[in-house]
Amino acid sequence: MSGIAHSERSANSPHSLRAILTNISAWLCAFTVVIYQSWFMPYFLPFFTGRDEFARLVFHTLYGGILFVVIAVLAARRDVLGAVLPLAIAAVMAVAPVALHPIGIVAECYLITLFLGGAAIVFMLASTPAMVLRISASITVLSAVTCFLDLLFANGFTNTPGRAAGLAINPNVAAAGLLLGAAASYRAVSQKWRASFLVLIGAALLATLSRSTFLAAFGTVAVPVVIRIWQQFRSDRRFQIDLNGWGRAAVVAFALLGVIGIALATNAYFRLAMNESFAGVLSVGRALDEASEAVDASRDRYPSAAVPVVPSPAEVSVNQPAPPDSPGGIEPPPAKSAISSTPHPETDRPAGSAALSLQSDTPPSSAASQSANVAKMRALGERLADEGKRNSISARALFLERGLLAYREGGFFGRGLEEAQALVPHNTFLLFAIAFGHLGWLIPIGLVGFAFCFARNPGDLGLGIAIVGVMLTSHDILLTPSLFLPVALGIGGMLAERRASARKLSTARNSESWSFAFGTATGVAAFAAGCAAILLVTPPLAGGRLLNGTMLAVRGGYETPLPRSQFPGLFQFDDLPGGSSSQASHLREDRTPLQRVDWSSHGWPAVRQGEYTFRRRDAVLFAATDSSDPRNNGRTYEIAVPLSVSALCFILLGAIIAWLIATVISIRGSHRVDGS
Repeated sequence: MSGIAHSERSANSPHSLRAILTNISAWLCAFTVVIYQSWFMPYFLPFFTGRDEFARLVFHTLYGGILFVVIAVLAARRDVLGAVLPLAIAAVMAVAPVALHPIGIVAECYLITLFLGGAAIVFMLASTPAMVLRISASITVLSAVTCFLDLLFANGFTNTPGRAAGLAINPNVAAAGLLLGAAASYRAVSQKWRASFLVLIGAALLATLSRSTFLAAFGTVAVPVVIRIWQQFRSDRRFQIDLNGWGRAAVVAFALLGVIGIALATNAYFRLAMNESFAGVLSVGRALDEASEAVDASRDRYPSAAVPVVPSPAEVSVNQPAPPDSPGGIEPPPAKSAISSTPHPETDRPAGSAALSLQSDTPPSSAASQSANVAKMRALGERLADEGKRNSISARALFLERGLLAYREGGFFGRGLEEAQALVPHNTFLLFAIAFGHLGWLIPIGLVGFAFCFARNPGDLGLGIAIVGVMLTSHDILLTPSLFLPVALGIGGMLAERRASARKLSTARNSESWSFAFGTATGVAAFAAGCAAILLVTPPLAGGRLLNGTMLAVRGGYETPLPRSQFPGLFQFDDLPGGSSSQASHLREDRTPLQRVDWSSHGWPAVRQGEYTFRRRDAVLFAATDSSDPRNNGRTYEIAVPLSVSALCFILLGAIIAWLIATVISIRGSHRVDGS
């Protein structure tokens, strides 16, 4: 009898191990997707600044745990290994060029992004892909709601006042995350709520005022619709529109219009940003012409840069140029010194510009072309220093032009991700071409290829189109886990459907559903713990140096925005114009304190020499001790103002808790429906 019992336990042990790995995969997948796709983890990254040991402990534990479970799943689940093998081979090929250049922070972000995306695919295939996609769709809804909350507060999360961003901080990055999340997961949303889901995401995209992403979203929706209509026309079927769920969508649309109306009435920055956005579109032609003329004029100021530089043998031996087959560098390190074709030293180069080095054995004709490109890049860098303030569309065009010049001069193996990312090309294809040379084009093209090759119907094409649209206007998708995770989940979901794993696509066992719910709750708990830690360690006074470039002459003095908090949205500056706590603030001119006076809307001037005041919560108005212009008097101005917990912080926590409850109910409800 004991032998029979032992044999039964041996037979059941593989099944129990498989069940354990499935539950762990479900929990870890939900946790990883929640903390990254919702932007919880990126938002808290400043907390780890100066806490290196703690940061290593947190991230090494997280990545080590994920790696251990991935290896265990691949070892125990041959079906998962066979499914991800083509993706793994492609990932190895995409990682290989990194070894050709020094590995810095950008290359590390690239490696971590691919690692987390691959791990998410393994986890979702080992558990229930449909459930993972539902969680991803739910997180996309949370991000959209966070954007609308951001819009209702003049001093919210965004780093661009008036444009919604949520926890992503950057409006363009937030818009890209919304589009990719919706394109990857919208088919996991039930039919009766799908239209409402798309309306919510579309309205959130409008709130970010990201014009390029909105165009990409239009293509993401329009192309599959046109293809579906064409298929019905070719098959002589009657064209029908499914109106199921559009009643709910209409209610959602009216509610969102009300929110936008409230934001327009209460947030002056939103009104200003909308006007600037439309004005930027209308004036883009003139801005491009002015930028082109300014670049040409600036390039003409460097005549020596247009002359080929052919160093003498003595110069070659003294300067020890790079080997003939090594790629030229943008701001090359001292170890790879080369004879520069620019007439001024490195320290005189304007911010945002890039320098190219000419190799000693460059033929005269090639040297002339390269030298002309150097001059053009230098001129572009000068113009780009403040082109974004004039017109963001023309600035993107100049960034793209500079990136193309850097690609041409980058050598066969490129310049590496560090230098490529520093050029800010705003194009993923060009970023990797600059980084890895001609072979670099294959990395983003390969990702797009996987997104399209697993598509089974027109509805699946949306993800590939969204990826192309985001890649054409952003270089962040393969460097940011929060953007790449929904892409990986979308590809993993299509891969699972293609393998026709019926149970895995529709049904989650009771233990799996609890694992998904627990992973989601753990992610929210981590966010709450992070907020509590920030509240505990943040000092009551926020200080910083005032920037000369943001000062404007106003009411007899100079006004400038107050330095932003590391965690915008969680804190706000206290009631500075009228609150008693504002007495704790101070402003110093080279350590000489200025005197605070009460704000008066009728007084002129509002401040006299050596005084400062606050006429609104997020800006200070002051005058120098000798009434000189603080923008060019050579003095530094440091301010400290009291902080208080923002109402947005409490509203956000309440919204996240409500989202968690709704998501857990949805997970458990899906299990009951699928299991019945």
